[in-house]
Order: sequence, then structure tokens, then C-alpha cells
Amino acid sequence: RHELAVKAARRRARRTEAIGQGPHTRKKQYHSLLAPPQHQQIETSSPTVSANMGATLDKFMTIEEVPEEWRSLDVTVGGPIDAGTFCDNGVRTYKYNLVNFFPKSMFEQMRRTANQYFLLICIMMFLGTYTTWFYSPLTPWSTFLPLMIILLVTMAKEGFEDVKRHQSDKRVNNCDATILSVDPGDAPGTVQTLRRKDLRPGHVVVIGDREEIPADLILLWSSEGPQAYVETSNIDGETNLKIKKPALIDDEPIIQSPETAKNTQLSSTFEPPCGRVHTFEGTLKANEQSIPLDATQFLLRGSTLRNTKKALGVVAYTGRDTRLVRNSRDVPSKLSELERVVNMMVYFILFAMIIITTISMIAYVVWFSGHKAHLWYMCYRYNSADVPALFRENCESSDNYAPGSTWPTFFILYNNFVPISLYVTIEMINYVQASYIDNDLEMYDDEDDVPALARTSNMNADLGMIAHIFSDKTGTLTRNIMEFKKCACAGQIYEKGATLRGKVASSSVERDLVEIMAVCHTVVPDEDGYQAESPDEEALVKGAAELGMKFTARSTEGVEVDGKRYLVLATIPFNSTRKRMSALVQGPDGKARILCKGADNIMFGLTGKDSFKRFAGGRPALDDCLQQFSRVGLRTLVLGRRDVSRSEKDKFLKAWRAAETATEDRKGKLAEAAALIERDFEIVGATAIEDRLQDGVPETIHELAKAEIKLWVLTGDKVETAINIAKSAKLLTDDMFLVKLPAEGATKGPEGDWGLGAQLTALEAVVQRAATPDPAAVSARSSLQESTLREPLDDDPQRTPASLASDHLALVVEGATAMETILGNEELEQRFLKLANVCKAVVACRVSPAQKRLIVGLVRRKDTTRPVTLAIGDGANDVGMIQEAHIGVGISGKEGRQAVNNSDFAIGQFRFLKPLLLKHGRRNYRRMSKVIVYSFFKNIVLTFVLFYYQADCGWSGTSFYEAWVYSGFNFFLAFTPLAFGWFDVDTSAETVRKYPRLYAAGLHRMDLNVTNMAYATLEAVGASLLIYFVTRQVYWRPQNVWAHRGKDGDLWVFGTAVFVGMVNAMLLRAALLVDSWNKYHVYFFILQFIALYTFIMFMSEVWPTRSVDWFLDYDYYGVAFHSFELGVYWLLTFILVPVACAALQLLVVGVHLEFFPNVNDIGRELDHGHVDGESLEHSRRGAFVPLRSKYSLHGLVDRCLGRPAQQKPDLVTQDSIRSVSDSLGPGRAAQIGLAATPESGFDYSHAADQSFHAPSPVSASGVI
Repeated sequence: RHELAVKAARRRARRTEAIGQGPHTRKKQYHSLLAPPQHQQIETSSPTVSANMGATLDKFMTIEEVPEEWRSLDVTVGGPIDAGTFCDNGVRTYKYNLVNFFPKSMFEQMRRTANQYFLLICIMMFLGTYTTWFYSPLTPWSTFLPLMIILLVTMAKEGFEDVKRHQSDKRVNNCDATILSVDPGDAPGTVQTLRRKDLRPGHVVVIGDREEIPADLILLWSSEGPQAYVETSNIDGETNLKIKKPALIDDEPIIQSPETAKNTQLSSTFEPPCGRVHTFEGTLKANEQSIPLDATQFLLRGSTLRNTKKALGVVAYTGRDTRLVRNSRDVPSKLSELERVVNMMVYFILFAMIIITTISMIAYVVWFSGHKAHLWYMCYRYNSADVPALFRENCESSDNYAPGSTWPTFFILYNNFVPISLYVTIEMINYVQASYIDNDLEMYDDEDDVPALARTSNMNADLGMIAHIFSDKTGTLTRNIMEFKKCACAGQIYEKGATLRGKVASSSVERDLVEIMAVCHTVVPDEDGYQAESPDEEALVKGAAELGMKFTARSTEGVEVDGKRYLVLATIPFNSTRKRMSALVQGPDGKARILCKGADNIMFGLTGKDSFKRFAGGRPALDDCLQQFSRVGLRTLVLGRRDVSRSEKDKFLKAWRAAETATEDRKGKLAEAAALIERDFEIVGATAIEDRLQDGVPETIHELAKAEIKLWVLTGDKVETAINIAKSAKLLTDDMFLVKLPAEGATKGPEGDWGLGAQLTALEAVVQRAATPDPAAVSARSSLQESTLREPLDDDPQRTPASLASDHLALVVEGATAMETILGNEELEQRFLKLANVCKAVVACRVSPAQKRLIVGLVRRKDTTRPVTLAIGDGANDVGMIQEAHIGVGISGKEGRQAVNNSDFAIGQFRFLKPLLLKHGRRNYRRMSKVIVYSFFKNIVLTFVLFYYQADCGWSGTSFYEAWVYSGFNFFLAFTPLAFGWFDVDTSAETVRKYPRLYAAGLHRMDLNVTNMAYATLEAVGASLLIYFVTRQVYWRPQNVWAHRGKDGDLWVFGTAVFVGMVNAMLLRAALLVDSWNKYHVYFFILQFIALYTFIMFMSEVWPTRSVDWFLDYDYYGVAFHSFELGVYWLLTFILVPVACAALQLLVVGVHLEFFPNVNDIGRELDHGHVDGESLEHSRRGAFVPLRSKYSLHGLVDRCLGRPAQQKPDLVTQDSIRSVSDSLGPGRAAQIGLAATPESGFDYSHAADQSFHAPSPVSASGVI
């Protein structure tokens, strides 16, 4: 995306220079959530751009770019317009047309490595068949046609989807739009209707109530006077109404009505097209006066006019230039972890294929050298005197191939090493698995009528491999339904009630606080109550109404509270950088005041010498009140005000109006103007708002923790608020010790790192000391370990044995200090990750949206264990981390649908994350792993059988499979993988809910990794040896075994017997792999038998006439009849070969289950009630699980070998931490940021299911 931006900048620079103007450059800082990581670079060959841009992106993606020129538009209302070079208003979302569909779609398909591979094989087959370069043992059509079918099916799917885009575009573009007539002869106020795609800049559009705005407009007139209301849910998902103001001259609209608008002269200059939906800059000239334009006069295409009967707006941008289209972007393409592993396996298989191809060629050369003298009948040394003349004549006209040409021959022969149907099978399985998620009633939110939605089907299996979850707090863990609960005023804390209401009724500081709540906001009243841009504002306005100051009306001039009118002279809006909102108002008493509300750390920085004189006890008392609010998990805002003199008011308004009309650096000038008046606030108090936890959050977090998934909570709240919410949500428990970065009381220091370097060094030493095993504990553990099974996770090769972990450490990190220092510092990043991996949970406070994205990217890219990450959120500020994580989950919440629109999966509540991961994720991972390993297994068997046959045919590269039968191998075994992926259930959902640790199957990559693939390859080699040589021994005396009515066995009879026996063996293997049978499995197996025998009989019993001789082989005619009439054939292919392979499979499975069982095997035994002993232990303290009787075979082997299975010292226990803390002393522990979790004064779990009961933890005593 950034490369395209740079290319566009180059084109603009060249165009600007061509007309004789210097390339006007502007420095732009990308704070976008979608900005790529800082290590990415932009390279350009343009000297002008590169001189200003530089070669490397800095931390905030600062680059020099050449923007488009500002646009100028001159309009005479009711007169003809000059569209100039502007684009039309049509929207095109389709990808293909009739001309480019085939080449462009084919190009897209060829981007897949497997398709490229099989296309290369087809080309080699054609060259080997129709040239004399080398010999192709297979007809090219046997691979080319299946490949074309696969490509055409996929292309047809894309074409069908694109047709729907064409139809959607046609419907949108042909919708009616109403404009003021552009015919000078029409009467004033006359309207005309045209298609939406025919709108051009300069048209004056008439919009009615609840009509969608057809293009980006500048608002000229509203039937509601100096204001209009729009809803932008189609753009950002927010359903709250937003106030818009028409362009005004002396507080009057330029146009008084549609009837008087004719012949009005308008001249506007505004910014070039861009994707920013919340800002707009421009200037409108009318009646020789300039009017500043900003976002309040700008109506976005796609938004809807509400609570306004009619409005007029002049078109500014059309079609692809509109904000909606410019802002439209695809969710970043993500390669699933499963696809990455499959690619590794493909490379592994290709490497093995190259090896056996080379071995075959070498064997051919060696064999040929030793037998060349006896091969005159194959045209070798046919010029010898003893060779008959007939052979000499035939050989002189035959093809001769060089010995080296056998390498491509063998490469073609072994092409089925990679299953051609694998990717199609995976796509079909992914589609059905996604439908399971979409239709799961367990994840249906009946309260808001929101079902689960799989927006990206290729990430289904990755849901079973999640190691880290990054969660927003507000609206994700909490309900985002705010309620005003308390306030701090005059040194006291007031509950919402009669006492506070009585104080507000009189003239007091309490009244001043509630006045700010009722006046300083952007809330709009409507028939249903209030429409607010954020739930906090709505809660404060409702709270003020309950306390006797009810907000009742809003106009462009001001607001009305309890019948009293407040003139709003200027509003300085809230944003994530300012973290405050201010309003300059003139009260009923005629005095001008600046009212402000914001985060405490921001407001305290805007105070003066006597700012706390009205708060009894001053700043310390207010800090204490804020701490009390935070301890019970309430969200806090500090409120302030100041009387403003007339001269200061006039000075500010002059600067503010000038900044609003500025055409350059408007944002900076607005900030400078705001600084003139946002100072020396008189602090009147603080508010506390409650945001309850969602239902089921504590138990969901508890179960995910038992599944060994690490949860990160990333929030902008204060440290104390975040800690207490985390305790209420059971993320932090009373037996945990907190590590705080930076330590309390830390200063920035001379190095500017808040002492983090020294603190991390000290914490690493503490963790290492705590990880040292206690000899007494080891002795006690050894007695427990006798006759028990070692922890299954320790068997996983992907797990690092020396890694440290603790269930009793939690990390709390502050964004504005610690994360600001850590991010970008390579050494601190690695040390931070090392500490975070030890801790059970991480809470990051005061983090910005950009820091959320960077934290997710840090764990995803720099954690050496390569964890699969998941980010979940509900608002626009979560989009960055949702797109950065491997898997993004959006919650359909109160903050719009931007998170959902940018996610891979969407759910209605946080609690649905449990079934999404533990049920669907684990099941999808296990199913897909089985499908992939089985698909490779059967093709390895197929290829190695051909490899063995080469030793019996002089390494000539001959296939003893008929070409079409050979190419149909994957089709004959296509339905069993589908049955695995669609229906197989290894462990019931109830068992997984009871034992969340069974999720470790995917978390530790137990089923699908290169090691397992190597083991499967070895077993496939063994199975192929049995299939080939058992059948070969039966054929060793063909005259004795196969002679029947004068017939004899040949190459095709032998090959058919091997092939059918192999297919039956693979079907039996699949049957033994099925964990849960149903009728569909039976149907699929029967269907595959029918397909196999129908195809073989067709190929061998239909006489190849001239019209189909390219398809049917003369040599194969009658083979099926000759084979099927013999009883020994059925004995061999249905019993002997399949049973031999099944015996090998059962032997391998039996040894694995008895000596090397893992957590998956334990789960199946638990599911069927076949495990004796204690149940599966979930805590990592229980590293050894007594699952079998001490008299079992594996226990006997362990005792004979003298291996009592001693535990590695990789767990940091609560006792070991307490022991180290005692040796440090309280003072030193506080210096390095180590402390016990504070007691929570408020139980947030009251909003959750009361049936949840967490296990009673052992409380950590004292503060370290």
C-alpha cells in the first residue's frame, strides 16, 4: 500500500514539474493504525522525492510526500456546470471485466506455488511427449485436464463473486439523485432527477430525511436552520447522530431556501481527495466573504440525513475521489500458520522428490552400464552383426535419448509426490468449518441478535493454535454501558443521590461540577433520549439530569439546560492525543467561561498556582479520591473551569477563527489557539463512571488460562483501574505477585529510560533465583512421579525445556513511560519479552492505539517461540492491533463496527471466545492436521511404490499404472479427507470444557509439524514396501498364478492389482483414523469404492475408437475383466495388502499409545472413560499426571530403565517467589517493582453468571 502511495507521489511530482511549478512538499507523520512496522523501507528512484523522503521510515512513519494540489470549484446555482477533469460519481468495486477476466484470474491462480509446480509438470509432459528431448512416461493430458478443472472451478467461483459485485455496483450507480435544475430557463427551486453515477462536482443536491447522501457534499442549507443531523453507521459503524452546520455568513446560511438559491455565486477551495473521514479543510467564498470549512460543513457519501426534513449541499468529491471510496481498503492479507506449515511440508516433499529422482537417474546409469550389451532389442548396440535386420531398421527410425534425459523422466513419473487436490480439499473444508462457526447457537448473542461470523475461512485451524490473546478492556471485557456513580467535590466523595442533588440545587462548587457535566459535551437530544459520540458523555449528561440540571436542547448557538440558555462560542473537541474536551460558553449570567473535562494526568498539567483552592485538601486529597475510584474499577475524569475576560475571549476567538480558516497546517494552528485558553483551570472535582463486566468474562478468562493461553489486557485506563478490573475478571488472582514497569516512584533518569534497564536486570536475577529447584520439593515430587505418566506437553519437540514460566507472576506495564521507552529499543524489547513470557498475565495501562499495535507486532515478530496471536476489540481504536495479530476478532459493540469490519472473526460477547477457541479452534486444528498428514501420506506411498518398480524395469522410467488411473488416485481418495475435515470429532466438547488443557494439541503444534511429517514419511515408506513386495511375490510366478483360459498376466494387470490394493489399504487406514463414525463417513467410503471400480472398468472395457484414442489406452483394454474374474485378485487387494498395512499402522499406534502418549491421546481416553487413576491436572504445578496403574507396561519399562522422570526446574512457584522476596526485603523489592496484588474493594463479577466458582487460591502474604 505504501509502495503504491510512493509511486503516486512520483507521478504527481512529475506532473507538477511539467507545468512549471516546483514540487510543493509536505511532511506527513503516519500515526495510522495501519502504518507498517518501523523496519520497513520505501525506496524510490525519483531524486526530488528521495531527497526529501529519505530511505528509512522512522518510528512514526515520517516521510516526505508530494500531495495533490488543492481543488478550486466555481459554481452558479441553477446554471450549467463545468465538470472539468473530475471523475464521475460511479463506484466500481468489481475486479474483472470481459476482457481481462481470463488473463487476470489465471495470473491470480498462478501465484500459488502448487499450481506453478503442476503447470511446470504439464509443460515437461508435453515436451516429453511431443519432442525428442526426453521421454515422458505419462500422457500430459492426465495431469493437464485435472489441473485445468481445478483452476476453472476456482476461477468460476471468483467470476461468480465478481458478477455479484457488478450487480451491486449497477444498483448503486443507477440510484436516483435529486438536484437543483441546471437549466437556466427553469424556475427557481425546480429540481430534476438523474442517476447517481451522473453527479458531478458543482451539482447542488437536495437530500431528504433518512436519505443516503450520494456524494461528498459541502452543506449549504438545512431546513432545521443552522444545523443538520447525520448518521455515519455505514462509514464507521457509529449510530450516534452528529451535528453538521451549513456554511454561515454572520450566523446566517448562504442560501435562505431552495427557492432563493438560483444564481447564487459560489467559489470554493478545498483539500485534494484523501481517505480521512473525520477531517476536512477548505474555504468557501460567497458575497465577497470567505467562510472557513471544516468537518462540520462536510457531508460524507454513505452517511444518512436524520431528524432533518431537507438539506442542500454542493458536490465536492465524486466517485473514486470520495472519502468513502478513498478510505476503503482491504484487510491486510494474512498467511495462516497452517498454510505456513503446509508450505514447509511441500518444500520438504519437493526436496525428497528431487533426491529420489536423482537416485533413480544414477541407478539407471549404473544399471545401463552393466546391461547395455544385452539390450539390442531395445535399440542399444543394434548395429552388431548378430542383431536381426528387422530390429536394425526399426531402431534407425526410433528416438534416442541421452542418459541425462532420464532425470526429467523420473521427475514427471514421481509428480504425484505433492497431492494435486490438497489445496482444493483445504478450501472446501475451510468453507464448511466456517459455516459451523456461523451457525453455532452457543455463540449467538440473543440480546443483540448478533450471531458469530467467520469473515476469513482460511484462518479456522489457527484458532486452535493461539498462544497470546490481546484484549481491549472497554466494550470488550466490559459492557461499555456507562453509568454515573460517584463524584469527588469539595474534598468529599458523593454517591449519586439526594444529598448531592440538594447540594446542586444551591449555588455551590457541586453545582459548578454538574454544570460542566450538563454543558460541556456534544450530545444531541432526540425522541429516544440522547445521541452521544461516546457512552461516557451520555452517562455524564444523564447523571447531570438526575441531579437537577437536565440538558434539553441544542442549536448551533448553544445548549439549553433546565430552561437556561448557554451560548457555545467555541468547542475544542476530544481526541486520543488531547485526551480532553473544552467548551467556551457564555452562561445565563453573561459571563464567559472555559469548561473542560479530561484525563487526570492531562488536566493536572493545565493547572495554575491556585487551581485546587476549591477542593478541600488540595491536590493530595483529589489524588486520594481518584485512587479510591480506581480501586473499585470506576472510570474517572477531572473537571475544571475558568472565568475568561472579554479581551482574552476575543483574542482566543480571533485566533480560533483564523485557525479554522487556515489552508495550511490547520491542525497545528488549532492546537496553538487552544493553548491560549486551555490553561490555569480551577479544578472543581472529578467524576466516576461504572462500566460493568460482560456476562461470563471471569469464567472465560479462567478457562483460557487453564488452557495455557496468555492474556494481555491493553487499555488506556489508569493503572489502578486496570488492575482492579483485571482482578474482578479473574485475570489477576490473590496468589499472584505483580511486577510493575516502571517501579513506583521511578524517574526518567539521566538516560531517559525510567530505570528500566536496571529494573529488568534485577527482575531477571529474581526470576532465575526463584526458578532454582528446592531439593525437598524435588524429593517429594519424585515419590509422586513413581508409576505416573510424564506430563504430555514435555513430549512436544516444539516446547523449549529450559523456558521459565510461573502461574504466580503478573506484569503491569505503563504505556506513557515504560512502553514508550521499550518500543524501538532492541535490547529492552527482548528483555521485556523474556519477562512477559514468564508471567501468567500482562496488563498494559495508558497505552495509545498505536502502542497497542506495536505491542502485538512485538510479540508476533520478535518472540523466538513464534506464537500465534489473537487480538480482540470492539472499537475503531482497536483496528490496528486486530489487523496486526495473526487473527483478529471483532466484537459488535457500542463503538460501531469498525473492529468487526477489519476482523477475521466477529462475535457478540467476549465469553464466546471460549467456544470459538476451545471447541471450534481445537477441533478445526485437529481435523485439518489429520487431513494434511493423510493427504501427504497416501501420495508418498503412491510414489515410493513406483520407485520400487523401477528396480524391476531396469530404471527405465516406466509406469505400471495406466496414466489416467494414476492421475485419478487423488480423486479416488478425495472423500475421506473431506470426511475428516467435516465430521471427525476426537474428543467431545464436554470433555474439552472439563479439561481445557486439551487445547495444548494446537498450542504446542502436536499434530502438524515437520517432525511428525518425517515420522509419517517413514511409516509411508514401510507401507509402500508391504504393498509392492507382497503383490510382487504373488506375481512372481505369473504363469502358475494368473494363467487362466490361456491368458497371462502383464504389466497392466500387475499395476492394476498394486494400484487397487494400495487404494484399499489407504481407505482402511482412513477408516482406522476416524475417531467418530457417522452415516456420512459410511456414505463417503462407499462412494469412493464405486468411483474406483467404475472408472477402472470404464477405462479397460470401452474400446478406444479414433475419436477417443487420445483418452483411452489400447493396451489397457480388457485388463479389468482379466483381473476381476480371479479370486486370488480379490484376496490380495481386499485382504492381504490392506490387512498387512493396517497391521503396521496398528503396531505404530499401539507403541505410541503405550510408551509415548500425548495430551490428545489422554483426552480420548478420558472421553471414553478408559483412564484409571486421577483426572487430568490443569495447573502447571502438576507436571506429572497419574493416568495409569503402576502395573502398566509403560510403568514397568520406566522402572527397568531406571528413569523416574525427574521434573525440569522450569516453573517459578509461589513459594519460591516468596522465599526470594523475603531475602530481598521490602525496600529492595519495591525498588525493582515487585509487589503483591492489592485487595479489590469491589466485586465486578456480580455482572457475570453467579454460578461461576473459581478455585480458591492461596493468598500471597505481605507486600514484597
